[in-house]
Amino acid sequence: MDRRALLSTLGAAAAAGTAGCVSIGGTPPTPDEFGFRSPAFDDGGTIPMEYTCDGAGRSPPFRFSGLPEPTEAVALTCRYPNSLANNFDHWLLWDVPPDRAEIPAGLPTTESLSELGGARQGRNGIGQVGWLPVCPPPTLGAEEYRFRVYALRRPLDLPGGANQEQFEEELEGAVLASIRYVGYYARPDEVTGTARGR
Repeated sequence: MDRRALLSTLGAAAAAGTAGCVSIGGTPPTPDEFGFRSPAFDDGGTIPMEYTCDGAGRSPPFRFSGLPEPTEAVALTCRYPNSLANNFDHWLLWDVPPDRAEIPAGLPTTESLSELGGARQGRNGIGQVGWLPVCPPPTLGAEEYRFRVYALRRPLDLPGGANQEQFEEELEGAVLASIRYVGYYARPDEVTGTARGR
């Protein structure tokens, strides 16, 4: 396996190797269990239009709890796995202070986030900094978007505006645990105005 392939599996390996770190079906974690949820949509549920290209395009909110020791920073990604490029990034966010416990909705598209304790954002799949609203092809039904939160043993030595490859290289050796959270979205039908089914 080459280095790039190895790095792309890092998050999954970290999740598999940590007891109690996988959230299934939006089940709330116990207070001492590493948990990751969105107050906007359930794990496996529909991403509200507000966070998509058909709505305001705001970044969605998330909450995390029960971070394993010794977590010193938190990172979050969102990827669209069905793109032609594979693992098209919609969001790269890192160095969120672990005591924040919440990532608010509607973050600005800036490299550094003073409102989030100096957390940093990287470049999404079209080269812009910050959240890229989900926007699947209108001819498809509901498409999958994979969010993942990482508990990090150290802050990442990475400036804001870094790309996916730089982010994944810096993640190596820094991940204590991770959890995946899935959302789905379908563009509204141009005739009926309703979302196409899964």
